[in-house]
Amino acid sequence: MRLSAATTHFARQLAANGRSDHTWAAYRRDLAALGRWLGTDVDVLRITPDALARFLVSDDILLTPSGSPRKPITVNRTKSALRSFFGFCVESGWIKENPARLIRSARTTAREPATLTEAEIRQLRSVLAQGQGSTARRDQVMFELLLGTGIRLGSLVGLNVGDVDLQTGTLHIRAKGGAQERVFLNAQLVRSLGRFLGEVAPQGNCGPQVPLFRSRWGTRLGPRPIQLRFAALCRKAGIARRVSIHSLRHTFATRLYEKTGDLYLVQRALGHRHITTTEIYARVGEEQLRRAVARL
Repeated sequence: MRLSAATTHFARQLAANGRSDHTWAAYRRDLAALGRWLGTDVDVLRITPDALARFLVSDDILLTPSGSPRKPITVNRTKSALRSFFGFCVESGWIKENPARLIRSARTTAREPATLTEAEIRQLRSVLAQGQGSTARRDQVMFELLLGTGIRLGSLVGLNVGDVDLQTGTLHIRAKGGAQERVFLNAQLVRSLGRFLGEVAPQGNCGPQVPLFRSRWGTRLGPRPIQLRFAALCRKAGIARRVSIHSLRHTFATRLYEKTGDLYLVQRALGHRHITTTEIYARVGEEQLRRAVARL
């Protein structure tokens, strides 16, 4: 089986397993880099552990196109892609042994997630409240939902009208990997969503499969317009430092941990499979405690 053909089969399997488009896009770039480094579309049988080791220490992997060093986390992702791909080749019967079996990821230091301060949250909410018209009201509900539930942007854009259950105060989302999850809403979000649905219903079809958040043309709102809108709102709110829309998820998790001190509860709220993924928020809490004690 040639590398290019095996890559195509691998992509199909990732999609069948519910892996995100983002994951596949990253893996595809890594496997394409391997193909370019090998210089030919070789049979996967001919790819050895030594070849993969030399690939991983080559400039193609260790340096960016501009010549600066790649971050360890990026190199680790490439290693993960190789392990996953060649594991798939073994399971498919194309090779007997995984040539990536010796590859180990480097230890990295987890970065403190970027979160909004309470003052920045107030500034953002103030700007959102100043908006006029249906688009401004849509934006206010969207960003309050992200801040109040911690759901990912992909889950937000995938919401349909039927996913909102105002009676039980819950939201049914399609989470990372395609899993169906239930998210709880606080009373304020229930009221906001109730008013929002009451406003959009008279404007046209509001059946259960209709997108909850739509563009001015009535189509499902995509991730990029929401990201651009968030960046514009942050500028208007005077938030000069670099934050992304994913910072709202981090902010939700940090605030929830501060109020409960329960890391497992935060894990459940975020839909993390492993508690180790959630532990970063405990470290954030410890740093805030250190600063508070220092001020005594």
